[in-house]
Amino acid sequence: MKPPLLFRVRTVTAFLSLQPQDFPVSLPSQSQQQQQQQQDDNNLLSSSKAAEKISQASALLETLQTELTQAGYEVQTVRIATNPFGEWLSHDDMETAKARLCCLNQLLDINGIAFCAVGPAQSIAEIESLCAVIVETSPYVSCSATVAAGDVVAARAAAHCMRHIAGMANGLGNFRFCAAAATCPPGIPFFPVAKAASCHDTDGDDSIQLGFAIGLENGPLAHHWLSQAGSIANVPTVFKEGMASTLSPLQDLCLQVADINEYSYLGMDTSLNPSLDADNGSVAAAIECLSELDQFGGPGTIAAAAAITTALQSLPDIQLVGYCGLMLPVCEDHRLAALATSADIKIADLLSISSVCGVGIDTVPLAGDVSEDRLTALILDVAGLAARWNKPLSCRVLPFEGKQVGQMTDFDSPYMVNTRTFAL
Repeated sequence: MKPPLLFRVRTVTAFLSLQPQDFPVSLPSQSQQQQQQQQDDNNLLSSSKAAEKISQASALLETLQTELTQAGYEVQTVRIATNPFGEWLSHDDMETAKARLCCLNQLLDINGIAFCAVGPAQSIAEIESLCAVIVETSPYVSCSATVAAGDVVAARAAAHCMRHIAGMANGLGNFRFCAAAATCPPGIPFFPVAKAASCHDTDGDDSIQLGFAIGLENGPLAHHWLSQAGSIANVPTVFKEGMASTLSPLQDLCLQVADINEYSYLGMDTSLNPSLDADNGSVAAAIECLSELDQFGGPGTIAAAAAITTALQSLPDIQLVGYCGLMLPVCEDHRLAALATSADIKIADLLSISSVCGVGIDTVPLAGDVSEDRLTALILDVAGLAARWNKPLSCRVLPFEGKQVGQMTDFDSPYMVNTRTFAL
């Protein structure tokens, strides 16, 4: 009997670049679009270059999902990521920008795409004018804001945006927004930081060149191989070799599909990423399998995180892309949520661990009245750490309106674990 897979394909992400001329010259308002939709009249959009690009990306994703599923892999989501949104949305013309976002939303709906990341904001004006609008306009769309080390103005703009978004989507609006360090490269398959390369890097070539990357949900797989390793000393051998042997067939299939269909396979993000499975889904609990740790966050954690990340970033014959580190999303990991509830792990601990792995500060719940000053300081910490060690780090926090520090969250989502709000 074939042993069960201990991981899922969390995302197959297709990357494409959009340009202003991809959209219809005459753009309907949102109310007009709704009326057109009711009348089944999508002629304006269906003839656009944007429609062609998204349709081809959708076809790529459908092909990959079919091939992976037939091979026995569970594919949880398929997604699209674009180049930085400022290259096709102008903050100087909000009416046109909103109309293009509505067009994008409609095209995603037509093609059955429920997840889209629209590159990052790359200027203060873009952060201030468009990030919150993007999150508000479509439930399908995520975005991020690039913050360079020491850029206090950009960090404050991102913090202001987080405070504004906190009132959206029952407190989960910030699940689709983060501040991203300038060191985050194109090709990361995970949201909200996923982005395609800038259209300025294509030398004016407007042909449709589709690429894709794979991201995993692999808490049980991490638990299996770290249990087998038993000690930090064995991570470079037992864990590394076990992960490589497990993931090689998936990579071989991706390369095969890419070759047959003339797609560009960008690679696999080998990051350890938790699931909410009751049995061994937690990455934090998996790391506690190592004999040197009594408890995640305590002595030995940084050594373990460093050894694991080194292994994940050097898997033989695996084409790597993205973070390739440890994902420690507090509200998506049962063990982390429990440690936060008992106040055994703090934001400073997560930052310290991120210095040797990744991904930064992720799904950390905060009190609803957290100040912009404190958020700005946290974003600057993440950006500074990323720049100092040239690491792709991001900061995604969830200010929860009506909650004080130390109170339990009450997220109404099957994808989130409730825990205590952190002090900042």
